[in-house]
Amino acid sequence: MEGVDHLAPERNKAQFDVDAMKIVWAGSPHAFEVSDRMSRLVASDPAFRKDNRPMLGRKELFRNTLRKATYAWKRIIELRLSEEEASMLRSFVDEPAFTDLHWGMFIPAIKGQGTEEQQQKWLPLAHKCK
Repeated sequence: MEGVDHLAPERNKAQFDVDAMKIVWAGSPHAFEVSDRMSRLVASDPAFRKDNRPMLGRKELFRNTLRKATYAWKRIIELRLSEEEASMLRSFVDEPAFTDLHWGMFIPAIKGQGTEEQQQKWLPLAHKCK
């Protein structure tokens, strides 16, 4: 998806280093790099398009969200994304699905509350959604 950078004139007026500010805003150079890479991945893939979302009916929106969640999972596996990258990709897809509950609550609960033995047993299964 190619578009017009509406903020370019404003960035050019800035009296500070815009690139340095991006890193400050992201939290670290690594976090910025991951965020930038995942945002470009989502923005460049037509399967993740967002422009038609307001026109979809409730059932169509639900189906579209499931399709995107499934496709995102497929891309995460194909690209062998880390947990950090996968989380960022899902946030840029920006359509909450049932999988977000799994990744946002179930897995962190195992990590935070499970014993070492429980984590060894359940985290590999949870990461494979089994």
